[in-house]
Parts: sequence; C-alpha cells; structure tokens
Amino acid sequence: MGTKTEPMVTIVVIDDDRQSLSLVAAALEQEGVQILTADGPEQGLAIVRERQPEIVLLDLMMPKMSGMEVLERIVDYDPATDVILMTAYYSTESAVEAIQKGACDYLNKPLSIERLQERVGRLVADARTRQKADALDGELLAAHCFQGMIGRSPLMHEVFARVRRIAPHFRTALITGQTG
Repeated sequence: MGTKTEPMVTIVVIDDDRQSLSLVAAALEQEGVQILTADGPEQGLAIVRERQPEIVLLDLMMPKMSGMEVLERIVDYDPATDVILMTAYYSTESAVEAIQKGACDYLNKPLSIERLQERVGRLVADARTRQKADALDGELLAAHCFQGMIGRSPLMHEVFARVRRIAPHFRTALITGQTG
C-alpha cells in the first residue's frame, strides 16, 4: 500500500518473455507502486480492464496479437493510460506509428535500467499529480454542493445558507430572481 501522502500507482507490464517481465518488475519496484505482470496480450488486456492502471509497459512483438493492436485496445479503453512500447526491433516507422496511436514513449531492448526508471519515474509522478488533482476536485465539488445543486459563487453560498436556516421552519419556499 502507498503512504498517506502518496496515492498508489498501478503499472502493468505485458511481455511474452518472462525474464524481461522479471527484470522490468524488479527495476521499477518502489513504495507506492503496484506492479502487475502478464506474459501474453490477452491476459494483459484483461488486467488493464480490471485494474485500470495508470501506466502500461508493452512489448511490441508478441504471439497472437501485436503490441500495436494491444496499444490500440488500451487507448480505446482508457485514453488517459500512459503506454510505453518496448522492442528489440527498433525502426523509426514503428516508433512514429506507436506515438500516433497513443503511446507516450518507445524504448529499445535490451532496456537501459536507468533510462527505464527515469522515464517511468516521471510518469509515476505525473499519475500521482493527476490523482491528487482529482481528489481535490472531488472535495471542492462536495464543498460547493447542496442537495444536488452546485454553486461556487458567494451568492450561491448565501442562497444555500438561507435555505439551511429557513428549511426547519417552512415546508415550501419560493425563491425568485434572475436565473444564472
């Protein structure tokens, strides 16, 4: 589990090479990060749908389904997921295609552990920032909501306060004035 100050970030690694899975999982292990692995594209997609990870590391060359097809399915399912493609068969064309299809990065195998940790570290920090922003937005929305009505202006807060004061004494109240 993550610390109280840092939200948990989930990373899914999809690669048909079990040795590569172990290496990547060990390299990225840190507090507040949950790493899930899949040794096939179907299993990986199932984990992505079930766990909704913030980050996916994906091998480009796999049996049954290409990494590009898996990338497309992940981006269709959740465009906010950061996907990094990994491949031993680098080509400029495939890198450009991957970025056009929604990948956020493209790494060559054999992986540089330092480069992998640096790139994923940035994505983890970004994911935590988004999680904190979402939590704050939810708190802000809750603070400015009254019985299903939402208002952030001082005038709306005044209306909410009047309704709270009057509600215990009257059954029906008519509020008049301009809309908006």
